[in-house]
Amino acid sequence: MSLTSLSPARALSTEQQSRPTAPTLRWRVYSRPETEEALQAWRELQVELQESGCANSAAWISCWVRHYGDCVPYQFLALEVADQTRGIGLITTGQQQQLGPFPIQTRHFGTAGEIPGESVVVEYNRALVHPELEAAFIQGCWEHLAHDLRWEQLCLDGFHADDLAPWQALLPTAVMRQRESRYFDFTSVRGSGKELLQHLGSSTRSNIRRRIKKYTSLKTEWIDHPHDATAAFEELITLHQARWHAVGQPGAFAAERFLAFQRDAVQRLIEADQAVVFRVQEQGETIGCLFLLRDRNRLLDYLSGFASFNEHPSIGLVSHYLCMEEALRRGFDAYDFLVGEKQHKQNLSNAATQLNWLTWTRPSWKSRLLQGLRSAKRLLTRWRRPSSTPDGESTT
Repeated sequence: MSLTSLSPARALSTEQQSRPTAPTLRWRVYSRPETEEALQAWRELQVELQESGCANSAAWISCWVRHYGDCVPYQFLALEVADQTRGIGLITTGQQQQLGPFPIQTRHFGTAGEIPGESVVVEYNRALVHPELEAAFIQGCWEHLAHDLRWEQLCLDGFHADDLAPWQALLPTAVMRQRESRYFDFTSVRGSGKELLQHLGSSTRSNIRRRIKKYTSLKTEWIDHPHDATAAFEELITLHQARWHAVGQPGAFAAERFLAFQRDAVQRLIEADQAVVFRVQEQGETIGCLFLLRDRNRLLDYLSGFASFNEHPSIGLVSHYLCMEEALRRGFDAYDFLVGEKQHKQNLSNAATQLNWLTWTRPSWKSRLLQGLRSAKRLLTRWRRPSSTPDGESTT
C-alpha cells in the first residue's frame, strides 16, 4: 500500500496564514491483498455520502472483485483528507482487448475490462467521492494513471454525460461513443390525475389492454427478499436461456463466470436494498421475470427472461408495464431501459438520456498505423465510388 501527498509543504506568508488552510489531499493505493481493507473504506464512505448508486456501491464492487478479480488485475485508488477516505475508485487492467486488429493494453475505471463475452456491462458508472472534491479526485486518478507507461488506452465505460464531464475536460482528444438509454419519467404521471397507461401511445395502450385481457389469472410479485429472489432468478435464467437456444444462440448465461456473478449479485444487491426481482405468473406458471437495479431512486432494467412469444405474445411488453405500475406506486422517479435497440423500449418510454463510452489512446506505432489504414480505406472508398454527372447519371 502506498501513501503520497498531492500538496508539498511550503512556507506561508502572514496573509496566507490568516486564511483558512486548504486540506492536504493524500492518495492511498490498495493492491489486491488489501482488498478487504479497501472495501471497508468504500462501505464507510458510501454510508457517509448516503450514496444510492449501484455501479459505485460496495455491494456491486465486492461482487465483481469476487468473481472477476482472479482474471482481471485491479487496484483501488483512494483520496484521503485528514486520514479519512473522501473518494475511492476501482482501476482495472483490460483482458484480451483490441485496437482494430492489434492487441492492446488497456486501463478501465470501474467494473470493466473483462474478457470479451463475459462482461457485466457496467452502466451509470461513476466515482464515489465527495462532490466538492470530485474534480481533484479525477485529476489525481488521471495523474496516477498517466505515470504508468505500460497501458496504451484508457477506457471509461458506461458513464452518464454529467459524470463524464470532468474526464472530458482532462482528455479533450478522447473518442466518445454515445448510446441512447430510454426511460419513463414518472414525474409526468404524478399529479396528472391520469393512470400510467394513459401516458403511453395509443397503439401501445391498445396492445397492452388486449394482451392483458387474454390472461385469466395474472399474478405479479415484487421480490426484495434474498431467498425468494434467488429462486425467482433461477426461473429468469431458465426462461432467458430457452428463448435464446430456440434461435440457435448461447444466451447471456452461457458464460460460467457471468452466471456466477449474477447469482451472487442477486443476493448481495437485494440485501443492500439495491436491486429487486419482479415476477409475472399466469395460472401458477412464471412467464416473465425481471432483475432490476436500484440506482438513485431509478429502476434499471438489467436482465430479463420471458416465456415463448409464440405462446405468450408481447409478454415482455406486459411484464415491463406491470412492473412500471408497481414502481410508480412505490415512489420511484424513473424506469430506465438502459441501452439497446428493442421495440418495447420505444413503446414504454417518454424520455431519453445518453450513456457514453470514452477511450483515450496514447500515441504509438499501433495507433498511427491504424489511423493510416483507416485513412487509406476512406480514400479507397471515395476513389471507387462512381462520380455523378449533373443530370444524375453515372460517368462509369
